[in-house]
Amino acid sequence: MNKKTDQITAKNYNKMKETEADLVRDLQAVVKDASKEASLSDEIFQKHQDWLKLIMPNYSPEIHLGIIKGYENIERYQSYYDNKAGKGATNILIKIVKAHLAK
Repeated sequence: MNKKTDQITAKNYNKMKETEADLVRDLQAVVKDASKEASLSDEIFQKHQDWLKLIMPNYSPEIHLGIIKGYENIERYQSYYDNKAGKGATNILIKIVKAHLAK
């Protein structure tokens, strides 16, 4: 195992998986019904931010935005949430995160 993996406790790993599952569920809801975006926007942003903070102790809004730019520009990143939550999920996430970080 590498040093970074060794630092992830079972509790943190489980929290990461739970947070991601909740995020995917919310994205699926918006993919199925776009009218839910407004009511789920804050939760989606918060869950993505929380997930990043679990894997990245040095989290910052700038790092978050950099990751979102990766989702926009790198196809395999784009497909990550689309494959889990449905086509268009990644673009929904990008839009929500950008809007929240711009506040």
